[in-house]
Amino acid sequence: MTNDVAISTFCHYLSYEQGLADNSIMAYRQDAEEWAQFLKGKPFIEAGIEDLLVYMGIMRRNGLSIETTLRRLSGLGQLYDFFLKDKLINKNPVEYITKPQKWDKLPIFLNYDEVDKLLAAPDKGTISGYRDSLILETLYASGMRVSEILGVMIADIDFKRGLIKVKGKGSKERYVPLYKELTDKLYRWLPARHSDFVKSSDPGWLFLNRQGGQLSRQHIWQMIKECCEAVKIPNNISPHTLRHSFATHLLSGGADLRTIQIFLGHESIGTTEIYTHVTDDRKRDVLSQFHPRLKK
Repeated sequence: MTNDVAISTFCHYLSYEQGLADNSIMAYRQDAEEWAQFLKGKPFIEAGIEDLLVYMGIMRRNGLSIETTLRRLSGLGQLYDFFLKDKLINKNPVEYITKPQKWDKLPIFLNYDEVDKLLAAPDKGTISGYRDSLILETLYASGMRVSEILGVMIADIDFKRGLIKVKGKGSKERYVPLYKELTDKLYRWLPARHSDFVKSSDPGWLFLNRQGGQLSRQHIWQMIKECCEAVKIPNNISPHTLRHSFATHLLSGGADLRTIQIFLGHESIGTTEIYTHVTDDRKRDVLSQFHPRLKK
């Protein structure tokens, strides 16, 4: 039985045997059709718990509320109860899924290709574009908050050891290492900064505006928005997205959670643990896609 036939038969059952209202049947049909779209041709009766877990992860990453997710799972539970009644399956996989009561909002992050596109977006042929490209790269390389990068002074960078001192919340300081290529770029930036941005006196901040003062948060937000539009990166990207990308990519690459906590300046490791939810979802997707038992 194809999924299209299964949906039609299911809706017929809901209408003529269960006596449900048209609106309710329409909602169940939509749940089943979206499930079929996710399965990409895989028959309903061959789908299992692993497929449902991946589907839940996708709904979560797409920003669906917990209420919407639970409603969809309820609709699929009715679908598989119908299959169970007709003895097409011997168990309802939805019954084996732990229904979450709530979940934290997952951080939005860029993939590697998107980061490359974003870092290349500013026009490096202009001095302002060159400055903006360094801001973007430094945000991604250090995991700094936008308020933190605005407060970085030249004196906060140890160019010999490749370290940057970051002043975080509550005036707490932490040190984050920079890779050599970025350290060299920042060092080469200093003469251009002095000649093109410093006016009557040098306030000492690493990045200055055209008037020789401290850059604003609004400038960096607007700059990132324009860069994303230029290279066609979707979603609502902000300076904090680069911080999320920094942490997620480190964790995906094998860095331990405690080190990432130190780099981000989190008081509690519980705050850092949200990134494990992102990587857990990705690991589950990979496992379901490539593990020989789960592929069956």
